[in-house]
Amino acid sequence: MQMHPNQLVQYLQKPASSFTREDIIRYMEEREIEMLNFRYMAEDGKLKTINFMVNDRAEMEMLLRSGERVDGSTIFSHLPPNQSDLYLVPRYRTAFLNPFSKIPAVDILCSFYGADGEPLESSPEYILRKALAQFRKTTGMQVKMMAELEYYVISDKYQEGESEGEGYHRAEPFNINEQLRVEALKLIARCGGRIRFGHAEAGRFSKSGQIYDQHELEFSPVDPEDASDQLVVAKWILRMLAHKYQVKVTFIPKISINQPGNGMHFHFLTEQNGRNTLVEKGELTPISLKMISGILDLAPALTAFANTSPVSYLRLMPGQKAPQHVCWGQHNRSALVRVPLGWNNGRTLATHANQQPDEKPVDYSSRQTIEYRGTDGSANPYLFSAALIVAMLHGFTDNEAIKKADAYFTDENWFDADASRHSKQFAKLPASCVGSADALEQHRLAFEADQIFPKAIIDRTIQKLRSFNDKDWSTNFKTYGENQEFKELVEKYLNYM
Repeated sequence: MQMHPNQLVQYLQKPASSFTREDIIRYMEEREIEMLNFRYMAEDGKLKTINFMVNDRAEMEMLLRSGERVDGSTIFSHLPPNQSDLYLVPRYRTAFLNPFSKIPAVDILCSFYGADGEPLESSPEYILRKALAQFRKTTGMQVKMMAELEYYVISDKYQEGESEGEGYHRAEPFNINEQLRVEALKLIARCGGRIRFGHAEAGRFSKSGQIYDQHELEFSPVDPEDASDQLVVAKWILRMLAHKYQVKVTFIPKISINQPGNGMHFHFLTEQNGRNTLVEKGELTPISLKMISGILDLAPALTAFANTSPVSYLRLMPGQKAPQHVCWGQHNRSALVRVPLGWNNGRTLATHANQQPDEKPVDYSSRQTIEYRGTDGSANPYLFSAALIVAMLHGFTDNEAIKKADAYFTDENWFDADASRHSKQFAKLPASCVGSADALEQHRLAFEADQIFPKAIIDRTIQKLRSFNDKDWSTNFKTYGENQEFKELVEKYLNYM
C-alpha cells in the first residue's frame, strides 16, 4: 500500500474498494483538506463538478451520508422539469486527491438516485450495473473490461527533428508531447486509474502551421464500472494537462481524411472462480465463441452507443484503416472483433532473449482478452459497456451462436481496397448516425430485455442520432475530400464528449 500512487490508499493503508465514509472524513481532517468535490459524467460526456467548502465535520458527514440535491432535467434531456429533482450520492471507492486544485480538495464520483430513494433507472452507471448483474445471474461469471484511449495533441510548437510520417512509438526528441503523456500516466494512477502504459500512435501530420500528434493510453482489465470511471477521469486529466501545456487535446474520431482517426477500443475478459474462461489449452473456449457471435449479431445496433457523432462514421469510411465489416479474427486488426496475441505457450520469452537457462513455464492465459475495435471517443463508456454486455449475453441465448461464430471468422486483410477478392463477404456497419438509429430500432428489444436499458433511453438515443441528419455525409466527404464543410464539422466536434 505504501507504494500505491493513490494518496488516499497510501495514507489509509487499505484498497479503495474498502473506503468508508469515516475513512474519507479522517483523511480530510488529518490532511487538512479544505474542499470536497462531487463529480459526475453528464449527457455531454464531460466531467461536472459541485464544490463544497469544508466548514465542519457535521456537514462533511451529512454530504457523504446523504449526498446533495441537483436539477436532473439539466443533466439528462429525457427528464421533464416536473420530475427532475435527483440526489447526487458519492461512491467512496472513487475518492482521489485532486491533482490540479490550488485549494487542497478530495474529488468523489457520484451516482444518481430518485425521489423514492432508489437508483435512477436511466442513469448510465446504473444501466451498466444492471447489465453486469444480469450477466452474473445468467452465466455465473464476472466480466472485466479495459480501454485503449486514443487522442491527438494539437500544438504550435516545432523543434529540431520534427517531421511528418509514421508516429507509432516515436519518442523524444522526435516527439514533443511525450512529457504531457507521461504526466497523464502519473496523474491517472494517482486518481485511482489502473493505467498500464502509453505511447505515441500512428497519426502524425502538420496542417496550417500546427502539428497533429496522436497518442494512446492503455488501462488494465477491471470491473466495468471502474473501467468507465477511469476513462471519464482520464479524459478530464488530459484536457487539464492540455491547458497547462498550452496545447489542445481531442478525442474526435476523425480529424483529417486519410489520417488515422481516434478509436477507443474496448477489451473484455470473463472469469469464473478467478480463472479466465476465454481460453483453455491455448484455444478459444465455446464461451468465447458465443460472446463473439452475440457481439457481431448486434454490432450494427452497438454503433448507437459506440459511435455517437457524425464524425464517427467518417472514421468508419472505406480506406480509413478502421473496421467496418462485421467479422472477427485472430490477431487481425482489420476485423471488428479481434482476439489479440496472448501468452498461452507457457514459455518465458525473456530467458531466450537474454540467453539464460530455461525457467519453469508460467501460465499467463489470465491475460487473454477479446477486443471490440469499433468504439471511438464519442461513446459514453457506461452505456457502451452495458450495451456490449447485452450483446455478449445475446450469444448465450442463441443455440446457433458457435456455428455463427465460424461464419463470422476471417483471416484476411479487410483494409484491402479490393474487397471483392476476399473469400467471404460480410455485412458492414452503418455509414451514418441515421443508419445507426435504424439498427438500434430494429434490435431495441435485445437492449430493453431484463429492464437493462429503459425504453426512454432507447427512444432518446434514436431521436438524437436521427437529428444529425447525416445519411449521405460519408459518401460526400469521400468524394469531395476536406472541403469547407468538413473543416466546420471537425471544428464543431473537436471537443465533443
